[in-house]
Amino acid sequence: MSTLVEIETAADSLSPEEKEQLLRFLAIRLRTERLQPALRIYTDHEVATMLAEDEAEGEQLRRNR
Repeated sequence: MSTLVEIETAADSLSPEEKEQLLRFLAIRLRTERLQPALRIYTDHEVATMLAEDEAEGEQLRRNR
């Protein structure tokens, strides 16, 4: 089954208890997906800035030893 229509058709053939199981399964999956943070894509400039800041902090720590 790869389309929503196929899944809906298959779900129609389930017993009420199986439909409840399916509903619980989908609710848990949806809740889990919503809790996951969105993927953050950084620009090349942002990455370069973060690396430079990290390197500067590392250098500062080495000097303070």
